[in-house]
Amino acid sequence: MGKIPQFCYHCRLPLPKKPFTAKGLSYCCYGCFLTHEITGEEGEEGEALWLLMKLGLSTFFTMNIMILSYADYIYGFDESVSHILNYIMLLLSIPVIALLGLPFLINSLRSLSKLVLNMDTLIAIGTFSAYILSIISTVKSQKQVYFDTASMILVLVTAGRFLEANAKARASNAIKELLELTPKEARVIKDGVERLVPSELIRKGDMVKVLPGESFAVDGEVVEGNSSVDESMLSGESKPVFKTRGSKVFSGTINIDGVLIFRATGVGEESTLSRFIKLIEEARSLKSPVERLADKISSIFIPVVVSIAGITFAFWFFKEGINTAILNSLSVLLISCPCALGIAAPMAIQVALGRAAKEGILVRTGETFERLSHVRRVFLDKTGTLTKREMRLSSIFVVPNSNLNESDLISICASLESVSEHPLAKSTVEFASQRGYPLLQVSKLKVNPGMGIEGKVNHLGETVYIGSMRFMRKNGLDPDRTVTLEKERLESKGQTLVFCGWGKGIKGVLGFSEELREDAKEAILRLKELKIDTVILTGDNRYSAKAVAATLGIESKGELTPEDKVREIKKHKEVSVMVGDGINDVPALSAADIGIAIGCGTDIARESADINLLGESLEKIPWVIKLSRETRKRIKENLFWAFLYNTIGIVVAALGFLKPVAAALAMIVSSILVLGNSLRLQKERI
Repeated sequence: MGKIPQFCYHCRLPLPKKPFTAKGLSYCCYGCFLTHEITGEEGEEGEALWLLMKLGLSTFFTMNIMILSYADYIYGFDESVSHILNYIMLLLSIPVIALLGLPFLINSLRSLSKLVLNMDTLIAIGTFSAYILSIISTVKSQKQVYFDTASMILVLVTAGRFLEANAKARASNAIKELLELTPKEARVIKDGVERLVPSELIRKGDMVKVLPGESFAVDGEVVEGNSSVDESMLSGESKPVFKTRGSKVFSGTINIDGVLIFRATGVGEESTLSRFIKLIEEARSLKSPVERLADKISSIFIPVVVSIAGITFAFWFFKEGINTAILNSLSVLLISCPCALGIAAPMAIQVALGRAAKEGILVRTGETFERLSHVRRVFLDKTGTLTKREMRLSSIFVVPNSNLNESDLISICASLESVSEHPLAKSTVEFASQRGYPLLQVSKLKVNPGMGIEGKVNHLGETVYIGSMRFMRKNGLDPDRTVTLEKERLESKGQTLVFCGWGKGIKGVLGFSEELREDAKEAILRLKELKIDTVILTGDNRYSAKAVAATLGIESKGELTPEDKVREIKKHKEVSVMVGDGINDVPALSAADIGIAIGCGTDIARESADINLLGESLEKIPWVIKLSRETRKRIKENLFWAFLYNTIGIVVAALGFLKPVAAALAMIVSSILVLGNSLRLQKERI
């Protein structure tokens, strides 16, 4: 068998150190194996039915055992009749032990062979000790047997684990739902001929046609048509997004009202949906610190419980005899089974990860989610993050003695910036396209993140520099008086400036106006309500940064290089978040305790971030922080209940006030309460 995966095949929760294995697959517990087999997969209906019958048959035999046991207890039959009833109960209990008991025994023996005790060990020790002693009592014609206790415990524990596994699977439906978003077939146009092909056969560059009501099979760029697209399944935003030529479309989203033809750009594992699923699986497979702590406690707790059960047996054996000793020690083993402790943290985290995924928020690990709950400061990039990605080129200044006109300056700038993903560069290229200004041939292009772009425009024969004033001065291009005055005038209006120059001087200035995102003010307000400080870190001029900051009522720091942003973040000791979308934000995203990439962003920004927001909504930032805090609250409640339950339960059982069947029921109820408390995160209003 190959390497054991890191998450349960059924519920997708992290596996324990020694998972339950069957048919070459790994499960976190026997309950998940049973649930997976009962619910069945295509072609396994017969086996699924048999496993359901196993639980049903065991319940039937156990109820008959209970009836015979209580009849003897109530009516007090004479010894000869009691002995006959004991043999009948022995025969009825054999199927229960074979069908339900053996899986617990086998799993516990596997763990013992590696010197590890697990939850199944407690159940196996208790039930098989009671069962073997009952057989001995029956053969010796003694009246006291525990077939009813052993059988009922196995039925209750198995049924409880079945319910637990079902509940855990409910928290893991996000992946299954996502897998169903992409169509199995798509319309591919080749050589003017349209035909249906399996989605997995689509290759980069293929032209794909999507009709109204159909889903996109892969990522792409629209080349023909106009339509609204429902991206809610990826971004969580209900408002349709209008798509036209040049717009990006994503796998799993739904075309609403028009016909679109797009060029495939992201297929297979490179598609947005595939990356989405991969991130969710990675998040589920990695344990957070609190989960690892719970595992460590469980590994210590179980040997301690076995010791307490042994002491309880010895105490009651010398005080009241073997019958009381068996019942009380069995109660200790069952009531202390740390099922609730084992699922207290992972269940809450997995439910929260699933809910975040449905809102279009991809959290890489449970540890990230845990750290997020401690955040006290959020740093935000400005352009494309707080402001709309599309900035309008509103001012064009050409230096009088440059021998250039507007079209010359824009053509040169747009030619170099056509390779950049920066919003300012895109606006320049779009402006040139709308005015019909030609793009020139360029060479030796070099992007300087956070500073600008340089390259040679063939007809000039010199290196052209486009970017910030700092970039100009770095390359020996100092502004003359006319440029300085224009700079001050445009900056006073809050415009973001881009300078262009070559040779010995700056030749022109481009001024860009920007608008805040509609939800920026609301997002900042929500962060303030969470007592989180917010600061703008931007490479744009300080006047533009201050104008945006004043509108939002927060701090700002402008004219920062990527290195400056990193230094600002490292100044603060409290847990911090950096939110950005571009290549220049990557160092800051990595330097912060948690990096959040917003919207589509650049590939490198998405890969560097701990959290990806698939939509453009800034309000998801305070939302996910609040969700992380609610999750931490649920984990604390779960752990408190699990510890309290086990502590009180062990004492009550050791003192002889709790029967084994009642202990088994109490154990199930405890686990279900923890599960229910965690599942509240699915519906709770954030």
